Amino acid sequence: MAALQDDGRIGECAIFISRPLHFAWGRGNPAWDAAPEPEPTTASALVDEIGRRSVTQAQFVQPDPAGEIELPGGQRFTPSPDPTKWAHVRVVFDYNDAAGETVREVGLFFDTQVDPALPAGQRYFTPAQLINHGRLKVLERLPNKLIREAGVRQTFEYILPF
Repeated sequence: MAALQDDGRIGECAIFISRPLHFAWGRGNPAWDAAPEPEPTTASALVDEIGRRSVTQAQFVQPDPAGEIELPGGQRFTPSPDPTKWAHVRVVFDYNDAAGETVREVGLFFDTQVDPALPAGQRYFTPAQLINHGRLKVLERLPNKLIREAGVRQTFEYILPF
């Protein structure tokens, strides 16, 4: 049986972080508040997307017990100047992005195309401002809904293995 090679995984990771990356959040289904549903592996969009932001940071990382990037399970990573098979993706939403909205799911998309008529430098987009929503790489349904407050800069981080 054939085995995937680290060299190929490193190449896939490099291609991924070079693409346009956007982090989206959605209202989801209010029924999830009482009975959470697991994330499907066949989704290509969020349920009732609110908007999305260009990723703040995408970088190579490597496992490091003393690393500054920590996952909820305690595994740690450190940034790598050389390509690796792990990508660290971070997004920081602005204070007013989706203020007052209820967020039940989030997702990381690649190859989103936004309307070229929008102002240069715009980083937050509503669904109506997208020409193509791109491909969904990561989907997470939040265990507890999030009520967006204008006084909070919401941050999400993921380590993606390739």
